[in-house]
Amino acid sequence: MQIRRFSRFCAFPLSTMQVVHVVCLLAALGLSAAILPKSIDYSGHKVVSVLPKSEEGLRTLQNFERQGLIKYWIHPAGLNRPASFQISASDLELVSNVLAEQALSPIVLIDNIQDLIEKQNKEILERQLQNANSKAFDFENFHTYPELLAFMQETAANNSLVSYSVIGQSYEGRDIGQVTVRTGSAGVKQIIFLECGIHAREWITESTCIWIFDQLANGYGIDAEITALVDKFDWIIVPTSNPDGYEYTWASDRLWRKNRALTDNALCPGVDLNRNYDANFGGDGSSPLPCSETYHGVSAFSESEAVAIRDSLAANRRFVKAFVSVHSYGGIWMSPYGYIKELPLEYDEMYRVMAIGCEAITATYGTPFEYANEAAILYLTSGTTRDYAYVGSDNIIYAYTIETRGKAYGFVPPPSEILETAIETWNGIKAMAFNLL
Repeated sequence: MQIRRFSRFCAFPLSTMQVVHVVCLLAALGLSAAILPKSIDYSGHKVVSVLPKSEEGLRTLQNFERQGLIKYWIHPAGLNRPASFQISASDLELVSNVLAEQALSPIVLIDNIQDLIEKQNKEILERQLQNANSKAFDFENFHTYPELLAFMQETAANNSLVSYSVIGQSYEGRDIGQVTVRTGSAGVKQIIFLECGIHAREWITESTCIWIFDQLANGYGIDAEITALVDKFDWIIVPTSNPDGYEYTWASDRLWRKNRALTDNALCPGVDLNRNYDANFGGDGSSPLPCSETYHGVSAFSESEAVAIRDSLAANRRFVKAFVSVHSYGGIWMSPYGYIKELPLEYDEMYRVMAIGCEAITATYGTPFEYANEAAILYLTSGTTRDYAYVGSDNIIYAYTIETRGKAYGFVPPPSEILETAIETWNGIKAMAFNLL
């Protein structure tokens, strides 16, 4: 069981009956839980997959998205590449009929998203109750943003290898916390920078990165590999680069993706922070429409959360050897570019290290992993953190995006998925780090 000593208890959005149940149990234990508002109910919403076979099919999906009939979970990467999207039960018949006219048959991957949300909440509750008498931080459970910050701060206060800093504030005024694990002084060793949680609904990324942080902070001098990696590199980790969006997924909408900034459309708040960086800003794979899930904002770095990561990279200019943006889901390791299919000059070296990392991931539990430049393997994206790290920051050759495992659960994995996801992802990152030139 992965638990570290910690002084705070965790809470999450519950149904009315769950609220009554957990409050009674916690009261009996002399504890209390902060109860968050009930979130949006996704009963009947499904995730379906379709394989577009023509340009007309791709345009049809794009029109469905513009009309608000579907929300992509995996965007179409091109012809004969599967796309998956969320759709309500009431819209499925209409969409299926239109697709049938083009000889396309949607395949249901997840029959009821709300079932997954309730399964996730049930497991969170069970682990909270299981560990109710412990003051330990439970790495096999999901945690709210204040709990993550508190763990980072407490570790820094009690571990001489760790420093905690605030690199900026979110739109709603939350601190964006960063931890650094290093031996010796700053500005001596090269840095590996992990940025996580940029898309609010991808909870498994926070859990993975906070686990990796703990391995680095508490494995030094005990684990030979970790000792070697901390001796060789400084490690900077931002477990949640979108704190407002992340908190909103706990309080109101489990499937929210963007930040919470107001836009020109009062009905459509939020900017996709992973389209807000100065790397072909506003190009293919991003949207000028505030209601889009990939809305890029009014200008590059219009969002304070993106500015925070940009400034942290700038503060460590010439020292960042590798930059990894951790996302979910899909089982893919990607390099630049996202916005053009042309390959970077250093692509052979990028590819070599990606291959080593993916081999290490697959060797852990057998999880299949693909790897290539994003424009070739996934879809076109502009304004991403990874491409900015390569073209706009400091020409960081080892600039990657990792989409963790999780196709069975999509964005709503149960806590039982956390540990294996974290372990195999860390094995891939370790293999990358040991093979950087």
